[in-house]
Amino acid sequence: MDATIQTLYESPFCTVHNFLCQCRECSISAKEYQETFSIAYIRKGNFRFRIYRNELDAYSGLFLVTKPGYEHQVAHLHDIPDQCTIFSFPVESSAALMEQAVDFAWFFHNRDIQSILVQATPEMEWLHQLIFLSLQQPRISSLRTEQLMTDLFRLLLSAERNTNQLPLLNDKQKRYYLPVIETVKDFFHQHYTDDINLSQLAAMSNMSPFHFSRLFKQVTSVAPYGYLLQLRLHHAHLQLSNTSLPVTDIAFSTGFNSLEHFSAAFKKAFGKSPAAFKNSKIP
Repeated sequence: MDATIQTLYESPFCTVHNFLCQCRECSISAKEYQETFSIAYIRKGNFRFRIYRNELDAYSGLFLVTKPGYEHQVAHLHDIPDQCTIFSFPVESSAALMEQAVDFAWFFHNRDIQSILVQATPEMEWLHQLIFLSLQQPRISSLRTEQLMTDLFRLLLSAERNTNQLPLLNDKQKRYYLPVIETVKDFFHQHYTDDINLSQLAAMSNMSPFHFSRLFKQVTSVAPYGYLLQLRLHHAHLQLSNTSLPVTDIAFSTGFNSLEHFSAAFKKAFGKSPAAFKNSKIP
């Protein structure tokens, strides 16, 4: 397989690689041995991940969780290069993850299941985005980065057991529509404070508003506004946890146009009003 693999971060806790496929035609890779427990977030592309007697249809917006000790092959489906963020864990870290991930014991202790796919939620994608962007900086805060990683892995490994209920997408949708959805999600991450409307997103996608809204929900399991709302709430949660900014300033700086709407949405998502949450963080 022709690929560029960049090491973004390396520590006793975890190694992070940026996998950039350079293949320009459909092919099947040689067999590769999986040496470590790994979690890969698929940022772009679509491929078949073949391990033992199982084949997984991996595409953007999914996490691929793989145990060590197995050979695998990757089969490309089209000419859109795959891009993945791959987190690999040494034995000690993977053992600690397995001990804490009680909801995933069915996976870790089943020798017949070597790999699984988990659909990313907006919160998981938000955490991945924070991690990925922080690793592009000239100076990396190891403590902050590893805390974000821990939050992401804890969330991922507490996902519901029914991980096989992934979006039902045909080959045309995966080839032509997934890149569009990923472009829109990237736009959300970069412009979550803006006043974004459905017609604007549909125009970016060259679709009607109805078609775009239906497709976005089919792929992500959440409506466009719900996805944007979760991004805004998690950015606000981060600021309430780590800054002394007033609640009103945080509300408007994260894209909300009224304090009442922000307070109601935050309490529904996190169980406390923003003011109560902020006060609980004061030592």
